[in-house]
Amino acid sequence: MPVPCPCCKANNDAGPACRRCKADLALLFAADADASRLLAAARAALAAGRVADADALAQQSASIRRTPDALRTRAAARLMSGRFADALAAYHELAEG
Repeated sequence: MPVPCPCCKANNDAGPACRRCKADLALLFAADADASRLLAAARAALAAGRVADADALAQQSASIRRTPDALRTRAAARLMSGRFADALAAYHELAEG
């Protein structure tokens, strides 16, 4: 997923420097990698039936980078655990964009 530069707002697919303004984006790319790793772990936990772990991991991923995939995974984990009101809240957060 492209990382937007906080200085010039250009989307960057590769780093560590911004393609436009040459700002150092190494920390942003590292945070994005952490969010992706957490989301992959959340999906694996969900597939293994560990819904509480999946919810926590998806929440951690969303706290780093709020992506639709992280919010969907969180909503699915909450549905699977029977927490319907929380799943609906996660869905509304996703719909708000």
